[in-house]
Amino acid sequence: MGYVVAYRIPKMEQDKIDELKELHETKADVYETWGIINRAFERIISGLDKLQKAGILKADYVQDQDTLTNDLWARINTQIMKDIGMREQDDRSHYGKMRATIERRIRGRQ
Repeated sequence: MGYVVAYRIPKMEQDKIDELKELHETKADVYETWGIINRAFERIISGLDKLQKAGILKADYVQDQDTLTNDLWARINTQIMKDIGMREQDDRSHYGKMRATIERRIRGRQ
């Protein structure tokens, strides 16, 4: 006969696990949303170009709007990168400390 081993995670630990899971889901959502924003800018620029080629918009107007749109796009991406970069640095520091603790614990067993 085999043994059935039940392991119960204390409430506080389970809350931390749930919080970390939520943070990872949030991180994925942030990157997905950022991708949506970037694709939207690409579509705007492409759409203006198509309207110019169809003779609806004049070349100088499209060139001006292209410049303004690219400037806004770059500003938004710069801000997102700055904020995400800070979050990623925090994550790196946090998980780096956790990894170091695990490595010390493993070395202690050897």
